[in-house]
Amino acid sequence: MKLPLTPSVCLLIALSLGQELPCPINLSVNISDGSPVPGGIEKDNVTYPQKDIFTSGGVIWGCVCNFRKCIRKCCAQNETKVHGQCVKDIIHPFEVIFYEEKEVTSVAHLDDFFIIYGSNKCDSNFSRYSPDSGADIFMQPNGKLLFHEEDSDPTYFDPQDYCLDVFNNESSAFLCDRPDPVEDMRVVNLLGMIISMPFLLLTFLVYVILPETSLHRRALMSYVLTLLVGYILLVTVQLNDNTVPNTLCHVLGYSIIFFFTVSFFWMNVMCIDMWLAFSGIRGFNGKKSAEKKRFIIYCLYAWGVPLLHILTVFLLNTYGDERSAYHPQLGYRKCFVEDGLPNLLYFYLPMAIVIVINIILFILTTIRIQKAKRETSMLKHTDSKRHSYEDDKQKFNLYLKLMLAMGINWSMELISWVVTWKINKSPTWIWYLTDFTNAIYGVVIFFLFVFKKKIWRSLKKRYYVWVGKPHLAHAMSTSASNRGTRTSNFSTTESGVNTDYRLSDIRNVKEEERALNRH
Repeated sequence: MKLPLTPSVCLLIALSLGQELPCPINLSVNISDGSPVPGGIEKDNVTYPQKDIFTSGGVIWGCVCNFRKCIRKCCAQNETKVHGQCVKDIIHPFEVIFYEEKEVTSVAHLDDFFIIYGSNKCDSNFSRYSPDSGADIFMQPNGKLLFHEEDSDPTYFDPQDYCLDVFNNESSAFLCDRPDPVEDMRVVNLLGMIISMPFLLLTFLVYVILPETSLHRRALMSYVLTLLVGYILLVTVQLNDNTVPNTLCHVLGYSIIFFFTVSFFWMNVMCIDMWLAFSGIRGFNGKKSAEKKRFIIYCLYAWGVPLLHILTVFLLNTYGDERSAYHPQLGYRKCFVEDGLPNLLYFYLPMAIVIVINIILFILTTIRIQKAKRETSMLKHTDSKRHSYEDDKQKFNLYLKLMLAMGINWSMELISWVVTWKINKSPTWIWYLTDFTNAIYGVVIFFLFVFKKKIWRSLKKRYYVWVGKPHLAHAMSTSASNRGTRTSNFSTTESGVNTDYRLSDIRNVKEEERALNRH
């Protein structure tokens, strides 16, 4: 029998219309068939005050949980869940054990609570947890549900975010899945890396096609290739982490750490080579034979140190004490080192050391550039010497852009990881932005080193040679040579120094200094 529309009830409905709801609908009960009483409505011996009554969809609702402690039961009274469906069951009564935090208490009883029947309406999906699911569930005397999963902080759920019931003869809790900031950040990084991979591949292929093979190009190709392999492996693991066989999982985990570490060391190699050039230790004019020897040394450094690092991780993971906080636990729960201290020691710490060294070398090189600018007159003894200096200065100009991205952005990546790990707060849009920028760094590299007129002109000449039209390639070279002669008295290459770093045709020293300051 519906509630008769007496003047007092009409007034209640009118007052509730257009107002903010006093409680969520899933924490209220239908009291349309209740009895009007002074100041409210009564149903099933519960009096609902006027302030806790509202209408929605032509139904009168009462916010019982505003003045009573509530527990939500997934199915109706005398029903339990069987294979996800609510069915009649009078054999398994609805029982609840109460806890003070995680200790059993007798201060609360089920009779003290108002039971709301019906599954919780989640904005997202919900998950079922039972005693054998590896999670602990503790019903608190205030009606909140304490949920504690291994290696995570305890979380409290309100009645609108959980429901309790017997599921296939086993007491279970159904919890609304909450947004996971770590998972959100993983998706952002995954998307960025997928975008980056074709650009990294294009960058590598372009430098393979071009005829010149200077030390800089070899180092850049090594950096791009190892970063591409690292991205491919990491994306593969993140998309298939739960289905990767155990042995392959270990191999992928070690490989990810190795290739990312190698890529950072190749970035470090380029910074070291730049610093050596401007510090005068290796000089601006280098012979091909000297470059080859230096490249071999760089290879031993860039590949050897990460190899020693990954060997250390392997030995600790295989023979170390599993109970130790320093144990990598690679392949235990995921195809990577465990979160927390292992992630810091075996992945982020080597990254941080390389970034700090790169920033220091960048600062030292910048100081050297400023000193060299004040000594410009000393570079005018010979054209070739001045040209060699200009070549390396233009190279530094590009490294300046690269360092701004590598140093600052990856530093922010480290900071965001520490904030997420230690402070345990959801990442803000800043962390998503910086992490996404790092993930799409392949796009940045492409536009820095490939998307240039000189590169496209070289590719076009290479294409003419391949299709049997060398005269067109020669015509392009002659035209470029004539333009260079009109703007400068010295050639485009000198003693094997690669002019690929040029941002435009060769300018005089003062123009280059202004360009360096602008960029």
